[in-house]
Order: sequence, then C-alpha cells, then structure tokens
Amino acid sequence: MPLYTISTQRPLSSVEQQMLVSEITEVHCTVTGAPAQFVQVVFSQGVYLRSKNIVHVLGSIRSGRSDKIKSTLANGFIETASKVLGCPTSRCEVDLIDVPASWVIEGGAVMPEPGEEQEWLALQSS
Repeated sequence: MPLYTISTQRPLSSVEQQMLVSEITEVHCTVTGAPAQFVQVVFSQGVYLRSKNIVHVLGSIRSGRSDKIKSTLANGFIETASKVLGCPTSRCEVDLIDVPASWVIEGGAVMPEPGEEQEWLALQSS
C-alpha cells in the first residue's frame, strides 16, 4: 500500500517502466513521508483510455490524506508521466482512491494509519 496502476494503450519499454516506478515512488514518499517499501506499481498495457489520454494512473492510497496532499500527488504523477512518456500533461489522467488502512495487510500485519509508519515498522522488525 499504496498501489498505483499505470494504464497505457501502447506497450512501455522496460526503461520507461523503471523510470515511472522510480519517479512515482519518489513523488509518493516525498509528499506523504511514507517509506518507499510501501509503494507498489503495476502496469496495464493495451488499455483503451478515454478522451485520447496517453496514460492513466489509478492510485489506491490510505485514507486520511488531506485534499492538499492528494492534489500534490496527482499533479506530481501527471508531471512525471508527461516527462517520462514525452506527452502533454493534458493527455495524462490520475485518479486516487482512499482505502482504510485497516483493509490492507502488508507482511501479515494490518497497515498503519498515515503518520504511524515508523512505529509499525519497528514492531514488524522485532
């Protein structure tokens, strides 16, 4: 958690995929303060996208993030996709879905609420 699904009509090269994984992880961690190990990115290619979009990012993130944080995440992902794929930002779309932390299990333990990651990680390593 979080889980980001990147959908495109055309196949992405392994270089594009790795760049998107790195950049999306960086944006998420910088904006939220969450550890990089929480971020998961998957790709769905050959997908029909609406409004002539080139890329769609669907993010499932833990509930409790402010609207400002969500807006900053979405804008960061749009800029990232535009830069990596060489397309206009107007052809990139992001949707974020809030998921209660209690609905997600990571490594056999229920995920912590936003801001409680360090305590949770310490408990997992003991």
